[in-house]
Amino acid sequence: MGSPWVLFLSPHRLTISNSPEQGLPDKMGLVYGACPWNRHLIEREKVMAMVTKSLAGSLRGLGLLMAGTLLATVSIGAAAQVAPLAPRWLAGTPPPPVETFAAGLERHHIALTEAALIAALQDPDGEVRSLAAAQLAAMDDHPALKDIVRAFENERDPQVQVNMAGAATWLGSRLGLEQLQTMCQDVNVPSTARLDAARYVSNRGQDTCFPAVREIARTEQDATVRAQAVGAAAAYRGQADGAREVAGHALADVDPGVRITAADALRSLSATSEIGALDRALRREGDETAREHLREAARVLRLASTAQ
Repeated sequence: MGSPWVLFLSPHRLTISNSPEQGLPDKMGLVYGACPWNRHLIEREKVMAMVTKSLAGSLRGLGLLMAGTLLATVSIGAAAQVAPLAPRWLAGTPPPPVETFAAGLERHHIALTEAALIAALQDPDGEVRSLAAAQLAAMDDHPALKDIVRAFENERDPQVQVNMAGAATWLGSRLGLEQLQTMCQDVNVPSTARLDAARYVSNRGQDTCFPAVREIARTEQDATVRAQAVGAAAAYRGQADGAREVAGHALADVDPGVRITAADALRSLSATSEIGALDRALRREGDETAREHLREAARVLRLASTAQ
């Protein structure tokens, strides 16, 4: 898969990470908060969710289910905008501690019972609504699916709507998947929410959203979001050829951070066909950090090419 998505504290955002570098399983595991993903934390939270469900439904308990997609949500206020963390080599500071979905709900004084979580789907705070949907999914609460679907159908905040629809897909919802496919293609939806929708759809093995990811990588005004789109393309399941094209194009981006993401993406994709493009980009590159990444990507790909 491609470059990891590592997130920092962002408002009511549930986001996937699909990074073998971070020790992530190949299917579905969830953690709430801000950190490199950790398999043990995912498994621990999954167990806690199962215990919560089995012990009368009223005890307190994402490491979410199905051993593999990843999702994160955080908040600095209901009205704030979401923004993912820059790649690790640009972050400059260590990530903050992990907070699970359950802990986030406890911070908002929401009980972890089914009734309380269903009620929280209507909470005025978008973060709480997102967390409630995620926790219900983490508890494998299929009877609550109809409530999650109703909530995302009535939701007016695009990011929260993606969060809820994503949680619904963890419970196997076709309507949730269709909602995400619609949103990723809607140019009126914020690009960050479109990319999150695309990640969920990718993890369901659908190529529907890849054109939207490619479009955002090329046309989005915010360089940070363009870099996210390049990473999302590299991690999109079954789209390695398209991802190489997206990353190769991004080597000429005006922003050095995007060019760095592109070089790293080509390296993660084992794109030996792009060695020449990396060499050309290296010759014209003026940013020293970007040069280091371009040089390293070309070196690794040459070794891979020789091994082949």
